[in-house]
Amino acid sequence: MSTLFSSQKKLWEENTLLKEKVSSLELTILSLSGGQTQEDILLELASQKQGLNTVISTVLTQPPQSPYDTIIIDAGSRDSITLGSVVSLPEGPILGRVSEIFTSRAKVKLLSSNGEETSAVLERGNVPVTLIGAGGGNFKIVLPHDITVEKEDRILSADITSRLVAIVGEINVSPTDSFKEVLAKSPTNIFSLRFVFVTP
Repeated sequence: MSTLFSSQKKLWEENTLLKEKVSSLELTILSLSGGQTQEDILLELASQKQGLNTVISTVLTQPPQSPYDTIIIDAGSRDSITLGSVVSLPEGPILGRVSEIFTSRAKVKLLSSNGEETSAVLERGNVPVTLIGAGGGNFKIVLPHDITVEKEDRILSADITSRLVAIVGEINVSPTDSFKEVLAKSPTNIFSLRFVFVTP
């Protein structure tokens, strides 16, 4: 009887130790997702879990492992993910939409995919624009010459949520042109994505 109790106690201690190691590794992984503290990230994830229609997903592959501005996530049909589900960063910015679904995986086409067109709004002046994906987390926009735009201006989603989609980078224009080309970039580095939120 004493031997059995000793074995059970040892198993319990080993199980507790393994759980602690797993928790420690999860915190380490979360901390790699950006400059936030582990507490901030965990609070964000916990608050999002309370949302009835939000799925927290790990990014399995991202560019350049996956081509053409696509990522693979570890959520699929079993998690109620559907075609067109919106994929966003924990901080809110929209990244793309689900383009293919499997049981436990899904492919996400980023808004910055080459040629992808997205209706958006230039926050300065509340000007409707069309973002055109240029690949590598980049976009371009064509604006009339007289529209005011500056570096670091924000470009928001055209829906009621008005979430960040891109940030203005370069502005190419000459005095004789009727239009100017604006180059914008994703608010995150798409080559180092770790976690995303999916809204089915």
